[in-house]
Amino acid sequence: WAPDLDNPSDTLYNEACRISAIQTFRQLSAGGAYEYTNINLKFLNDIQLLEATYNHIVYWSLAQRYKKELKQSGKYKKDKERSAILRARLRGFPNRYLKILSNIDAHSDDERDPKGKRYIIRRIECRSAQANLFMRRVHEEMEKVDQDNGVKSQRRERYVPAMPAKLICTGVPKGLPIDFYDPTWFNSCPPGQKTVIADYLNVAFLPDASASIWGIQHTNEKLSEKKFTEKYWDKVIGPYDISHEIPNEESDKSEGELSDGLDVVSNQEQSEDKEYEEASEEGEINPGLEQDTKMAHAQDLNCYTVPHENDWAGW
Repeated sequence: WAPDLDNPSDTLYNEACRISAIQTFRQLSAGGAYEYTNINLKFLNDIQLLEATYNHIVYWSLAQRYKKELKQSGKYKKDKERSAILRARLRGFPNRYLKILSNIDAHSDDERDPKGKRYIIRRIECRSAQANLFMRRVHEEMEKVDQDNGVKSQRRERYVPAMPAKLICTGVPKGLPIDFYDPTWFNSCPPGQKTVIADYLNVAFLPDASASIWGIQHTNEKLSEKKFTEKYWDKVIGPYDISHEIPNEESDKSEGELSDGLDVVSNQEQSEDKEYEEASEEGEINPGLEQDTKMAHAQDLNCYTVPHENDWAGW
């Protein structure tokens, strides 16, 4: 199914896409695939309503997204992230939380349980236990807000299995505070990848992430990014191998010794030159050495002596 959004909706190809989509939707709905959405099955035979709904979703909502992507690749994703950041700001979340929540790759995906109507939460391999606790707290607060507002939750019923299934990552979130990443997973990465992936200079979570974003805010959640990191960095960084960020002391030492040796040689040469100049001024240079120097100089000059006129006879 791939409607052609560059052409009118009533072309034969787009009509075929519309018919196949509506028929598939009706069959799945009748089979109970969408029961979790509290779908009203009496509208399944209202073809005009289904066509109007299809046209709105495909030729308005998806078409708007398609046009944005044509102008600028990734525009829809950026707008979605901005929207998530704005909602979080309205709730008063710290910037360190916003950075994580606005990154789509930082969120897990769900898989429908074939034995029931619930959805299995799939675990992201690179995400730490503290990050998982934090994400659960976010979902708990979202459900609580719906209840407080008297809104019937349309969210999926989700649960964590005894042995969480791993999510096949399409992309690892990059640039997040280091405690977002699982230490074992992070330590298994090559040094070059570690540098690109994690921000090892900052941390994001409280020692117990389940204490985050409650009605009565934790005192340390109010700290600035700098002060929060200063308070918890030493407690968090232990399990992480960041040796790739530490300079090699042996290399620095050997370079320092080589530099010192060059300085000694240079100083010795300068000292000898100075002694020679002083001796020259006082006339204490060895006469034999001075005579040898003059003879060598004369031999060099002979190389440039003009030949006698008889020497040109051979030419």
